[in-house]
Amino acid sequence: MTSTVRDLLLDRLQTGSTPGDRTDNNHVVLAVEGGGMRGAISSGMLLALEQLGLRNSFDEVVGTSAGAISGAFFVAGRGTSGSALYYTVLNSPRFVDRRRLIRSGSVMDLDYLIDEAFEHTGFTWTELVNSDIPLWATVTPASANNTIRLVRVDEDEDHARHVLAATANLPVLAGGSRAIGEHHYVDGGLLEAVPWNSAIKRGATHILVVRSRHFNDNGDPEDPNLFERAAVPRVVRRMHGDHVADLVNQGSERFWIVTESLRAIVEGRASPIGTEGHEPVIEAVLPPIEASLPDRLEVDTSVLMDALTVGAKSMVDYLDLEGFTVEQRVVVNHPRAPVGTVRTNALVPIVRTRRNESR
Repeated sequence: MTSTVRDLLLDRLQTGSTPGDRTDNNHVVLAVEGGGMRGAISSGMLLALEQLGLRNSFDEVVGTSAGAISGAFFVAGRGTSGSALYYTVLNSPRFVDRRRLIRSGSVMDLDYLIDEAFEHTGFTWTELVNSDIPLWATVTPASANNTIRLVRVDEDEDHARHVLAATANLPVLAGGSRAIGEHHYVDGGLLEAVPWNSAIKRGATHILVVRSRHFNDNGDPEDPNLFERAAVPRVVRRMHGDHVADLVNQGSERFWIVTESLRAIVEGRASPIGTEGHEPVIEAVLPPIEASLPDRLEVDTSVLMDALTVGAKSMVDYLDLEGFTVEQRVVVNHPRAPVGTVRTNALVPIVRTRRNESR
């Protein structure tokens, strides 16, 4: 019988399985959706996975845009501190400022994010490039002649910086295209906002998709907000050319196809085809339909903190572990885990006990 993703993750925790030293033949990939500042939700989900001791249950991580940023902190073992960036550092005009577009500047300052904000958490690039869990980022080529869609965040610090800047490079909102080697790219979400297909291409047998928004009840594509409708289309073709402009114009329809296909799979109405003809097991964690979601350019501290909490609680609920509650700042709290910075793997014995009790 094929294991569910949830059971496989918890079984690996129970047995002490680690990347590169598995007792099973499965390949588990974490696929993380982007969404700009809405990434606070998926970041909260990764934070919960880390604090519950489940980081080592994954073999690879694939992220799109903000999802790749959160994935970088996760594979480096700093998901908890990285998630705090949203409501402590990035919610300021230094990173997000709509007024810059009027002056032909970028609304989101990715150089500040990559070069300065990361340092606020104690993050080091060595931790990322030497991680035992490979991180892959989706990218969108600025040229129609380039077929590269997925790049590994490795090699060295300089390469890792370029890849993360490229995957999060929202057209116009984050400035011009970004170079990785000899090619230029924009935000990976233009082609694959939710990177479950890339996870399949990585040979996954099991995929956990973490999303920064829920499925639309009516199944329709998400409409761009007023700011994006008014400001972005008139400059994207001039700044990025016809290829990227066409991708932007087709974005809503492509997003709808990707997410509705995922919905059909997780609801059992369709089957994904993996490598060598195998069907990978795919499960998804989403914020509840009633949750109020932040905008991709959100800067309100309370909204972002609430989003982080929603994400963490959604993951705890998915894992179905009794005895855990979600707080606003420390998000995963338990009587035997101190409020404040949670010591690495402090919750592992508790999760293992809950796992035994549930069997």
